Amino acid sequence: MFSMAVSGEVGSQTDWRNNLISQLQNRNRQQCKCFEDLILYHNQLFDTTLSLRNENLQLTIQNEKLRQGSQSPSIYGGSDFSKISALEHKILSQQEELTELHKRRGENAQLLIDLNNKMQEKDKKIEAADKSLLENAKLITSLRAEIELYQRSNTELKALNQVLKDEHQALQLAFTHLEAKLRKVQDENREIIDRLKQYKSKDAEKMNEENENFVRKKNAKMQKELEDAAKDMRGLSPDSFSLNNVGPVLLCASVPTKPSLKFDAHESEISAVRWSPVDHVVATGGADRRVRLWDVSKGLPESKGMLVGCNQGVMSVDFDSNCTHIICASNDFASRVWTVADQRLRHTLTGHSGKVMAAKFLGESNKVVTGSHDRTLKIWDLRSKQCTQTNFVGSSC
Repeated sequence: MFSMAVSGEVGSQTDWRNNLISQLQNRNRQQCKCFEDLILYHNQLFDTTLSLRNENLQLTIQNEKLRQGSQSPSIYGGSDFSKISALEHKILSQQEELTELHKRRGENAQLLIDLNNKMQEKDKKIEAADKSLLENAKLITSLRAEIELYQRSNTELKALNQVLKDEHQALQLAFTHLEAKLRKVQDENREIIDRLKQYKSKDAEKMNEENENFVRKKNAKMQKELEDAAKDMRGLSPDSFSLNNVGPVLLCASVPTKPSLKFDAHESEISAVRWSPVDHVVATGGADRRVRLWDVSKGLPESKGMLVGCNQGVMSVDFDSNCTHIICASNDFASRVWTVADQRLRHTLTGHSGKVMAAKFLGESNKVVTGSHDRTLKIWDLRSKQCTQTNFVGSSC
């Protein structure tokens, strides 16, 4: 490639030189052709002037001789005098002709000077044109090199474009194959979903049947207990009752008519409220995913802290018997336990497949029970952080 570029450059330089020489030759032919007649005419005038000068010189010599002879008329006759007059007339005409030739020579010299000036101007223009041609030749050389560079780049881009086209075709084929596979998987997924819906409907029917049986058994048991209690009441007499067996008597009770305290606890809906069994502390939970603790012992709500960690709304809160721990149930399928003193998250109980709707302590702070929308109750041991028992109750919590 480099040798081809060098040979091309040498050939271009040779062509440029030949072109310049031919242009100079054409210029010489064009500029000298129009002046050949003038130069030839000028040379003829110069030769004629030279010959006339010589002839004038000879005539002057002859005239001088004749004048010297005319001073002695006795020597020469009348014919000689007429010859002298003719010669003088000829000399006068020759002088006039010589004057005319000098005038023409001056005009030709001025014309030659003007033509030389024009020729110099033309030479300057030609020199400027040659310089411009040289610059253009350099520019052409650089442009040719740039064109070669662009051609190589274009070739590389075409090759890269072809590779990309091949890759695109391969990816298009893979996409078509995957699209067909996706449609097949989607059809299988729809079939599985339909089958799952059938299984779910069967489970729901079975669940409803179990619930009906449970309710029926519970009603029968309650009816039997009521009948047994009625039979036991028949065997009692009024004398068997005594004041010693009667517990404390409620003397007065009434329905509340107005709230004793009202305040804004959360930024959105409140779904859970629980009193502390020890202090005058109220725990509230809401849709803002927070559990807040409030001290109402002074008749005004005073915030004691905010428990965070839930990813969705809080549905239930509860204290343990010692008011050292607090548990909440959340819609993010989990329950969480905090310590009240430092308000730190201690346990996160996950295992339900639905929203956890309720959570309570079972008498002690290490055992809790949670109820979920997945129709199960789970009992948790906080010491091992594991679910110890799962009961299927047949209905959503």
